[in-house]
Amino acid sequence: MNELRLRFSDGDQPDLVLGTGVHALGRRPEGLGPVDDLHPWILQLCNDRRGIWMTVADDLRGVHVNGRPVQHVAMLRAGDSIHVDGNELLLTASIDGRSLAQAHTTARDPIGNLRLTLRGIGGNHHGRSISLEQPRRIGRASDADIRIDGPGIAERHAVLEAINGQVVLRDTDADVLVNGQRLRQAVLQAGDQIAFGVQHRFVLEGPPPVSAAAASISHMRGTFAENADAAPVAPPVSWLRRMPWLLIAAILLAAALAALLLFGAR
Repeated sequence: MNELRLRFSDGDQPDLVLGTGVHALGRRPEGLGPVDDLHPWILQLCNDRRGIWMTVADDLRGVHVNGRPVQHVAMLRAGDSIHVDGNELLLTASIDGRSLAQAHTTARDPIGNLRLTLRGIGGNHHGRSISLEQPRRIGRASDADIRIDGPGIAERHAVLEAINGQVVLRDTDADVLVNGQRLRQAVLQAGDQIAFGVQHRFVLEGPPPVSAAAASISHMRGTFAENADAAPVAPPVSWLRRMPWLLIAAILLAAALAALLLFGAR
């Protein structure tokens, strides 16, 4: 995942970069914003290798994520909208480095298209999983494959199409939020959150792109081949096997002569 940022809806303060660690938000004279350890906090955002977690202060009520109330702790993903104290905070992540040409040049993976699904996490499609085996038209039109309605929704809002195991967002007649970023076209990956209008939210689920998987397999094969080509290491040889047998015979002969002389003298 690219760099996570917390965007304040008032626009009066810059985005808060959510690096690894804990970030506290509290009430300041100029409004909601970051606070240090000396000031009381109402929200804490913890970013670690597991993901990003939001903790709500015990005495705080009325916190919502994507329209759903949160009382104590919630796990967040890029694209989530947080409402607290009359403020809207948007968790964003850039999707730089993805181009539409990438989807067409990626190694073909027709089976990967069958495993790509769009899962509703907000709006009237909440809890529904929609296969992307074929292109899906999204909008208010009666013939839309995924029909949504509400403020900001166009008749033919957008098209989602799986190409070589990746999903392309295209033919948009209105803005679409992808991980909190307003876009008209994009290459999507598993884990991306796509929002249409105010309430309709989906998460793309599926395997990673073929290129990443192929690179991993290629690396593993290269490692195995390198190990196979390496010269075998000879097992350690004990000191007994290194000692010449002639020397051993001489020692035994000397011991026998010494015993003969010793017992013969008696």
